[in-house]
Amino acid sequence: MKVAIIGSGIVGQATGMGFATNGNTVIFHDINEEKLAKLTNLGYKTSEDLTETVTNSQIIFVCVPTPTVDNKIVLTHIQDCTRDIGSSIKKTKRYKLIVFRSTIPPQTTRTKLIPSLEISSGMIAGNDFDVCTNPEFLREKTPLEDFLNPNRIIIGELNKRAGSVLQELYSPFRCPIIRTDLDTAEMIKYVSNVYLATKISFFNEIFLICQRLGLDARIVSEAVSLDPRIGNYGVTGGTPFAGMCLPKDLTAFIEFTNAKGINSLLLRAVAEVNQEMCSYCSISHELQVPREEYIDISSN
Repeated sequence: MKVAIIGSGIVGQATGMGFATNGNTVIFHDINEEKLAKLTNLGYKTSEDLTETVTNSQIIFVCVPTPTVDNKIVLTHIQDCTRDIGSSIKKTKRYKLIVFRSTIPPQTTRTKLIPSLEISSGMIAGNDFDVCTNPEFLREKTPLEDFLNPNRIIIGELNKRAGSVLQELYSPFRCPIIRTDLDTAEMIKYVSNVYLATKISFFNEIFLICQRLGLDARIVSEAVSLDPRIGNYGVTGGTPFAGMCLPKDLTAFIEFTNAKGINSLLLRAVAEVNQEMCSYCSISHELQVPREEYIDISSN
């Protein structure tokens, strides 16, 4: 298939390179010329012209940043990109599937991005073009490896046609494919990240309790992690979670729930425990107490 990648950062590059590995024709687009130059040097097709990129592709993956600023997710980049994609598909009569891969709060695609596409294109979603959400679960340090070896693929579909087209693109991958609606797919991404943040903060609190009691927190965590229902991921206390995604997604999701009139006491506590661990690590550093490096778990 002909695949366009709009936004060629960590997620976009891994996504495009992964699909190219499986024999698809991939073209990368980005406003950053340096990124495109590096991809060109690696032998990949690139274009600075968004309309050209969209016109010559069947499936368009949107992988632009959705940063968190002042605890709120900023949708400016993805909204601007969506509007421009709509203007581009207006110029072609061929079927297009637009796939949002960026991390966005539940209901964003349905209530904000699809209307923007329809207004800017003058076309009707589900009739003239289709839309899916396809959240990624890539680690910052090993994005391509994670893309090529997924433990699950989530497809949020506007309709069955859209989901089937995207599932066909993913057919070489041997893992569970979960097809659901747009809102649920967006929710799955946030729940994954806020749970990881919660698990790490829980074991950091256990670490602090063990410190007060004079107990070896590492032995406690190792023993608990042997329970297959728990596992060893994120159970080593003593360092706050960091990286590109867990902190920003946790704070953005708390703000999102606040805006919906939902007071998430647990998630607020998760954020507070992580701040406490940051303070602990800062003091330990000043006292030159040996400690592990920050846990860096990223899924953009």
